[in-house]
Amino acid sequence: MRIFTKIAALFRPKSSRRKHDGGTSSSGQLTLNDARGKQQAAVQKMRRGVADVSVSRQRLDMQAEDLQNAMEKLAQQAEKSRSEGDETAAQSAMNRHLIMGGQLADLVSQRDALAEQEAMLISALTQLQARVSGFNVTVETLTATQKAASANQAIAQALEDFDGEH
Repeated sequence: MRIFTKIAALFRPKSSRRKHDGGTSSSGQLTLNDARGKQQAAVQKMRRGVADVSVSRQRLDMQAEDLQNAMEKLAQQAEKSRSEGDETAAQSAMNRHLIMGGQLADLVSQRDALAEQEAMLISALTQLQARVSGFNVTVETLTATQKAASANQAIAQALEDFDGEH
């Protein structure tokens, strides 16, 4: 019967073990609830990071689309200038078109890099969420074990009290 008492004592929360400034025990270890909170904060931070990268990628998509539209207008302007016989204006428009083509290539490269980073972050977030879920299951198991040990201790104490009276 004493083993249940010892197990229950291990799991019993002791107010003297917790500090008021962070919920760590006197040995500096986190409590299960503190660890849970820190893990949830890490998941939230990771989600914000994924969202930030996604928004940045979308902005680059919009900038690339705007640049593509501007390039189309320049190509039309160059064609119009050629048809009007103004070769200097046509050449100028084509030079700007060429410069914008390089800028578009850079934007597409940056967007692709962000898309790759976003995919890696989503994968890491998925793994983190799985680990947090596993930890939560472990916490629930430990809590159930503690409650069972406490119940066994209470039953053992009640039996001892009953046997002591008879």
